[in-house]
Amino acid sequence: MPPDERPCIIAVSHNLDTQWVDAIKAVDPRVRVVRLTENDAWLREAPNAEILMGVRPRRHDILRASDLRWVHVNGAGVDKLAREVSNTAIIVTNSHVHAEPISEHVFALLLAHTRRMGDVFAEQAKREWGKREIHPEIIAGRTMGILGLGHIGTAVAVRAHAFGMKVWGMRRRARPVPGVERVVAMDAVDEVLRVADVLVVTLPLTRETENLLDGQKIALLPKGAFVINVGRGQLLDEGALIRAIREERLSGAGLDVFVDEPLGSTSSLWTVPNLIVSPHISGNFPQYMERVMALFTDNLRKYLTGQPLRNVVDTNLGY
Repeated sequence: MPPDERPCIIAVSHNLDTQWVDAIKAVDPRVRVVRLTENDAWLREAPNAEILMGVRPRRHDILRASDLRWVHVNGAGVDKLAREVSNTAIIVTNSHVHAEPISEHVFALLLAHTRRMGDVFAEQAKREWGKREIHPEIIAGRTMGILGLGHIGTAVAVRAHAFGMKVWGMRRRARPVPGVERVVAMDAVDEVLRVADVLVVTLPLTRETENLLDGQKIALLPKGAFVINVGRGQLLDEGALIRAIREERLSGAGLDVFVDEPLGSTSSLWTVPNLIVSPHISGNFPQYMERVMALFTDNLRKYLTGQPLRNVVDTNLGY
């Protein structure tokens, strides 16, 4: 922790608004903020920075930085950063402000599919009354499987329960979760897949979860299942998913994350029937940075007074 007699230098992202820079400075007189001209320039422009906020450093710079102690990520995913800081004493924290917007987005994707909103919008564009051609379905009574019962997955479970769905889920260590009928560990994930009329993936990307949903796992889902991925694109085999939808083994999918982002214009994912492409916006909402800054400034006060920080990432696990 920084001694009282010297400043605490914080390097922040080049695009951080002035109001948030001022909020950081207001935490303590010792704080000095350097707004970077570009994020990759942090070691050159702030060589004595103790804290990086909204900047994801590379390992070759981390190993050259003698003063760096803490990196705060404005988002949730830290898979690449965890590898970069492995076997160092650097603390990594992230911003768990996504549970509400992402869980709501999950149901936006699900209801758009089951209530056939794509068909509704198409009929509206043609000014046609397509009542006889549109056949909505209900989700009450169906089973949702959730892979990843952290902050986001638990919020999804609460909403699924409110819709009258049965909920099964998987987490790293099996333990009861409110609103979830059955919780299994990763080695029993097949149990969840076999019953999931709707499969929601909220897992972080780690060595254990990468490509977890390969072709064999996807084949375990009930015929007509709907897949939603709001975790990371690398969690599932996109090619196997496409084939399962085209062969009508699955009824469709809603994807907010992809192996390659932004999704290229030539990607076959754009034209798969009943596959909704959402451009990685599930965590977005107008007050996003307000919540991030409330967390960061609270943690900064804790850091300056030697208290434990909130939302510390286990860099060995990757989340």
